[in-house]
Amino acid sequence: MDNKLYGRVRALFVAVLAISIATLGIAALIGGNAAVWIRSIIVTAIAAVLISLAGKASRGSRAAYLRMRLMSTVAPLAIVIIIALPHDGFPVWVKTEQAVVGVLLLAVAVRVGRKDVRHAYPKAGR
Repeated sequence: MDNKLYGRVRALFVAVLAISIATLGIAALIGGNAAVWIRSIIVTAIAAVLISLAGKASRGSRAAYLRMRLMSTVAPLAIVIIIALPHDGFPVWVKTEQAVVGVLLLAVAVRVGRKDVRHAYPKAGR
């Protein structure tokens, strides 16, 4: 597998994790509501899972690659919905944080969705 690619992907996931942890810290300092806490905890956990999946995918795991690719593609779409909803319980600062996370995940989706990367994980029997 392309170690350079997975180094970048891992760095992007680590950035998502760091931003999510920082969001939890800010919520603790200023008193985030339940929606902020739940979303931030979920995104932090997902970032940790994505880091693990990137490691497994870099070692050739097709299942890890597919999960990582799916999550990094679907999450930005969900984030767009969160940002677009006017009364969802998320303050502007959380929506801004989510926009940054969405851009980072979209960058991963573009990288791991390239044809050459997809072909590195052929279906069984090919």
